[in-house]
Amino acid sequence: MKKSQILAAAQKAQDDEGRRTFIKNSQSLVFAMYSLGIIFLLVIKLARQQSINELLLLILLGGLGIEIEGFLKKHSLINALFAALLFIATGYIAWLIVKGK
Repeated sequence: MKKSQILAAAQKAQDDEGRRTFIKNSQSLVFAMYSLGIIFLLVIKLARQQSINELLLLILLGGLGIEIEGFLKKHSLINALFAALLFIATGYIAWLIVKGK
């Protein structure tokens, strides 16, 4: 390989690492804003003494996504059990919302 090809490959690898860092930082910011929004809505709903089933559904869906990702990466039985538990809880809360309780 020529020196110019090696330098081009190294530059491409550095650019890819920079993109990965940017995406990771963006995801952290999105998660923080998502959490802040849920806390804000939770406080408002509790102050008005309204049902928080919709917020609970959002929180359960977020947790379910995290557990499924953990299971796909680690293939852990604990992740699978928690994902199943969160799936059941999410289905139950969704059913409560549909029923209007």
